[in-house]
Amino acid sequence: MENLNQQKLHRSSCDCSSGSQTSCGCLTNKSADEACPKCGIKGLKVSQTTLKSQLKKELVDGLKTLEDFNFCTNPVCDTVYYRDEILFNQNDIKSKVTIKNSHPDTPLCYCKSLLKKDFYHMLETNEANIGSKIKAIISDGKSVCEKSNPKGVCCTEDVKEFLKSYNINWDDDINTKLGCC
Repeated sequence: MENLNQQKLHRSSCDCSSGSQTSCGCLTNKSADEACPKCGIKGLKVSQTTLKSQLKKELVDGLKTLEDFNFCTNPVCDTVYYRDEILFNQNDIKSKVTIKNSHPDTPLCYCKSLLKKDFYHMLETNEANIGSKIKAIISDGKSVCEKSNPKGVCCTEDVKEFLKSYNINWDDDINTKLGCC
């Protein structure tokens, strides 16, 4: 059985929780010891739980062990998971990967089924307070990040980066950013 102390995973301060708490308690990944064989960038360690939840069943069944896999964090690299010379790409997993996929049906938040197209709709309709609204959606209810997110951790940092690419901060009012009204 996987030992969290061995993997040296730690608690996040992702600020995705509701209320006055500053942390959702989601686990975050430790940096990988090895670089992705395809792109040469060091990724993040992922748990066996994440791999079992994300890899297609026939691939899980074909592995002797799910230990020591990593997530490739390079958005332009097709590799999602790697260990030594074993590589799995987007076609090998059940979910679209937020940082590697621009398709509108790609999740921003896996646990809450918030898709990129939901964000695009908010932009198109000039909805106010997009960052705050997305933060509220993410913080509402229980999260199962380790199973639902291919990275195995809370999606908040990826969501913040995605919003930032549209010049929207987590708590900003969209009207201020777009200079409307």
